[in-house]
Amino acid sequence: DSMKWWPSSMATATHAVVYAQLIIQGKEHGVHVFMVQLRDENLEPLPGIEVGDIGTKAGENEVDIGYLRMKNVRVPRKHMMEKKSHVDPDGTYVKHSAGQSSGDDKTHYLTMMTARVMMVAGASVFLAKGATIAIRYNAVRKQGFKNTGADQSFKGEENQIIDYKMNQYILLKELSLAFAIRITSNWLSDKLMAIQQDPIAMGGDIPELHASAAGLKGYCCNATAIGLEELRKCCGGAGYLQASGIAPLEADYKWRATAEGDTTVMLLQTARYLMKAASAAASGNPLPGSLASALSPLKNPNFNPFDAKPRASTTWKDYCDLDYLMKLFEFRTLAQVKFLRTALDTRLNAGQTFDQAWAGLTLKACRTGQSHVLYFMLGKFVEMVRTCEDDACQKALTNICVLFALQDIVDGKQWGGLLDINQLDHAEEACNNVCSMIRPDSVALVDSWDFHDKTLNSTIGRYDGNVYEAQYLAAVKSPLNKDSVPDYFEIYRDYLDMDFLKLRNGLCDEDMDPDDCSAYPEAEEASGSGLTAALSKL
Repeated sequence: DSMKWWPSSMATATHAVVYAQLIIQGKEHGVHVFMVQLRDENLEPLPGIEVGDIGTKAGENEVDIGYLRMKNVRVPRKHMMEKKSHVDPDGTYVKHSAGQSSGDDKTHYLTMMTARVMMVAGASVFLAKGATIAIRYNAVRKQGFKNTGADQSFKGEENQIIDYKMNQYILLKELSLAFAIRITSNWLSDKLMAIQQDPIAMGGDIPELHASAAGLKGYCCNATAIGLEELRKCCGGAGYLQASGIAPLEADYKWRATAEGDTTVMLLQTARYLMKAASAAASGNPLPGSLASALSPLKNPNFNPFDAKPRASTTWKDYCDLDYLMKLFEFRTLAQVKFLRTALDTRLNAGQTFDQAWAGLTLKACRTGQSHVLYFMLGKFVEMVRTCEDDACQKALTNICVLFALQDIVDGKQWGGLLDINQLDHAEEACNNVCSMIRPDSVALVDSWDFHDKTLNSTIGRYDGNVYEAQYLAAVKSPLNKDSVPDYFEIYRDYLDMDFLKLRNGLCDEDMDPDDCSAYPEAEEASGSGLTAALSKL
């Protein structure tokens, strides 16, 4: 008796690819793949099979998510997928990969890694859509007078809400994150493709891809889920409407923060890989791939992370230098990996098992994994910026790259003790100034993603900027407004004063003079004596 919960399209499927333990005469041969028919020619579930939908979700309810329960279901022997192994009629298990490199044994992870790589790429698309809607709306929406003096007319010029600094910062930092995720996911996809094309020759790269895909999936999907909600809130009440496009976008995306690996679990996998890399460095062994290349200084057993600390900033402009930012992020990674490795060794030397020691360091390990992922993402972003051949484009992307780094220094973790108060103050000032530099290009930057209005499906994120007309038309066309008198009015008709409603904005007393002001209280002069008299009545 076994059950699978949460597969997409399970409730409507006729067949399933089932991953299950292969056991022959009591011996476990590990997870293998089987083709299993679920429904018969009448589309009824086969004997021993129970299948259905798991219920209404917070978002993406157009996608059926189901469950499968199987009890005593017989699967023909030839329904096992036999590329790498098969079972003879007499029960003999035959493995086809004998004699090949050990790297091939790890290729069964590729399916899982492919899903994670796709989710990182998807994060960039969702966040880019959200940033497009929010930035376009914030550039159109006006609120608050530029001149707040007492004699200000209601016709006075108002501020675009994108120019309120906190709003601007939230919008642009999510914009920078969308670019960073997109650029990093391109590298990740290229790496995966190379391994898929030649898994035997590239098998040595699988551990690095696994560690990078895990950490990037964990961070990027969680940051996107949080970012979409922040962008939605930047749209005020308009962002709460389904017609805004950003409200359903946020609801539809949030499950991805936990699907295919919870954020914490994913970052811990990256941190565990870093611990192995740190041990390899300490042993003098080469560090594989680009993910752990920054840890080479750990080959020195006497390495002190603070010896690698970059010079202290003297002005906010230091934080606009990509080389300086790279050194800061590399310094944080080196320091935190070293501190985590030391803490782990201390616990192991005290007699704890690895599992006990690692469980006790979860908070530190998770944050260290994230710190390294951000350093890795910044490195890929900087590489891309420096290959840009158009000067104006490179300048705009440089500012976006700088803001991606700065938003983590201002809001991120594990900078405490590495940067002093003056350096953090310089970073905050730089963040403010870089946002002002990006502001004139903000709409053009989101337009560069070229999302069609039909793709965004948003009243407030339209390319033409006619958001108020679109909101009105969406409301008029809403099924809620199909009748001028909604059906539910009948429920409380008996509680309404129908005679009063018959006045239709008329006066209660037909003999009443509409210009009679005798019932109004006399206005008192705003004088000292008037104020004293008013206070004496309290």
